[in-house]
Amino acid sequence: MRRLFATVGALGMAAGGVFGEPDSAPAPAPASVSAGSPAELVPRLGADDFRTREAAVAALERSGAAAIPALREAMKSDDPEVRLRAATILHKLQRTADSAAKLTPAKITLAYKNVPLGTAVSDLKTRTGLNLSFDLTQIADPLRKITCVTGELSTWEALDAFCAAAGLVEQFQQELEVPKVQIPGRRGYTPPPQVPSADAVPIVLIDGKAARLPGDRRTAVRVLAIPAAFPGHRVTLGTGETTLCFDVTPAPGLNWQDVTAVKITKLIDDAGRAGGSGSARPANEGASDEFEGGVVAFGGPAIRFGGPIGLGRFDPRTGAPIYPDTVANPRVVAVPLKLATPTARRIKRMEGLVLGEVTLTNQKLITVTDPAKNTGVPFEGAGQLRMTVVGVTQAKGGGTTVQLLLEYPSPWSVAARRGGNPGGIWPEVPRASNQTPTVQSFDATGKAVPATVASNYTDSSDDGQVLMQHLGLSFRKDAGVPSKLVVVGPRAMTVEVPFVMENVPLP
Repeated sequence: MRRLFATVGALGMAAGGVFGEPDSAPAPAPASVSAGSPAELVPRLGADDFRTREAAVAALERSGAAAIPALREAMKSDDPEVRLRAATILHKLQRTADSAAKLTPAKITLAYKNVPLGTAVSDLKTRTGLNLSFDLTQIADPLRKITCVTGELSTWEALDAFCAAAGLVEQFQQELEVPKVQIPGRRGYTPPPQVPSADAVPIVLIDGKAARLPGDRRTAVRVLAIPAAFPGHRVTLGTGETTLCFDVTPAPGLNWQDVTAVKITKLIDDAGRAGGSGSARPANEGASDEFEGGVVAFGGPAIRFGGPIGLGRFDPRTGAPIYPDTVANPRVVAVPLKLATPTARRIKRMEGLVLGEVTLTNQKLITVTDPAKNTGVPFEGAGQLRMTVVGVTQAKGGGTTVQLLLEYPSPWSVAARRGGNPGGIWPEVPRASNQTPTVQSFDATGKAVPATVASNYTDSSDDGQVLMQHLGLSFRKDAGVPSKLVVVGPRAMTVEVPFVMENVPLP
C-alpha cells in the first residue's frame, strides 16, 4: 500500500511561533508500568491508557523470545485488543527467533603454517563451502607461502583473517558475465541465461593491502558496505540523497533466494546528525506495512537490456530475442539513504535489517484427514498452495482411485515477481532448487500407504500465473482408502539479518 508522507517539523515550528507555544509532549509512562514478567505485561496490552499499552508493547518486544509463550496464551484472550496487539508482537518475535536459529554461522579454526597460497585457498574453500576464486591476472604469485593461525571463528570472520594474513582483498563486481545463448534457427526459442543464486557468485580474491570493510559478519549472511569507488553507488549533490551498495552474501546451504527489503533503523553521519532511509523505488506493492517508512530497497536481480523494461531487442532476421552478455550481480543491493548533512563524507554508525527469503524443502504444507468425506473442499497451504480431493472411486479390481487437484504458483511467475524478467519478454528460468509439491498417503495408524500414479498431467490458468496439477493415485484393494493425505513441498521463509556498520566511507 502506498502512502504519501509530508515533512511537518519546520511547519510545526513556524506555526508554534505564530500561534503560541505548542502543547507539551505527553509524559512518559511510569517505570512501574513497563516492569514485570511477560505474563504480567500481556494484560496491559488492553489497558485504557495509551501510555500503559505502548509501554507494555515496548517491554514485551525487549523481552525477546522469552515473551513468546505468554503471547501465545494471549492469543486466547477474550479481549480483542489484547489478541490484536499480541499477534503483532508475536509475529515479530517469532520471526526474529526463527531467523537467529536459521542464521547461526558455522565455526572453523585456521592452522596454515608456511602453506602455498593456492593450496590454502583450496582447503579453505572445501572446509567452508564458499565459492572462492582468484583473478589470476591480479595475483603476483599464487604459490607464495602464507601463514594464518586462528582460534575458532565464524566462516566470514575466518575469511577476513585469512585475507589479512595472505595479503588479499575481495573484488566486487556490479555485473556478471553469462554464457552466450545460441538460438536454434528461425522461430526457435531458447530460455534466457540463468541468473545465478547469490551463494553461487564467486568471491574473487586479488592481491592488495587488506583493509577490514565496514559490515556485519555475525550471522551466516554477511552484510558489507562496498568500497566508495564501486561504480554502483549514486550521489545527488547538495540533497543528502545517496544510494549505497551493500554486498549481501549468504553462506552455502541456506537455500537463499533473494533479498526482499532493507530497513534502516539508525543512521548517524560524521557530523553527529541523524538521517534515515531514502526514497524507495516502487518495486514491491506487497511490502509489509510493518516496515512502513523504513523499507529502502527491494531485491531481485533483473536482466535489463536494449531499452526500457518491456521493449528488449530482437534479431531482425529471425525474430529471436537478443539476450544480454551480463546480468546484475544478485549479491549487490542498492540501498537509498537520506543523509542529514549533504556534505558528509562518512557514516559514523548505521544499524538495520536485511530481509531475505530462504526456501525450506520437504515441509508439510497441507494435511487432509478422511479424504472420502472431504471431496470438493479446497484446502489451503503455505505459498498459495491449494489441494482439492476431486473424487474417490472404486476400481473394477476392488482397488481405490483418488483424484486430486493441486494448484500452486508457476515457478516462472515466482521468478518474475523476484525481478528476473528480461525486458518483459520471458521470466527468469526457474531455479533448479525449486521443489514440486508431492502427495503422501497414510493409514489410520500413521503408516505410509503405497500408491501408484494412475494419471498425472499439468495445465495452467489463462494468465499463466497458476499451475494446476491433476493427479490420480491408485491404491490396492487390501490398502483401502487412505485415512490421511499430506502435501509435502517447499515453503518460503522470511529471515531477518541484523547489521551494524561503523565508519562507512561515502562515495
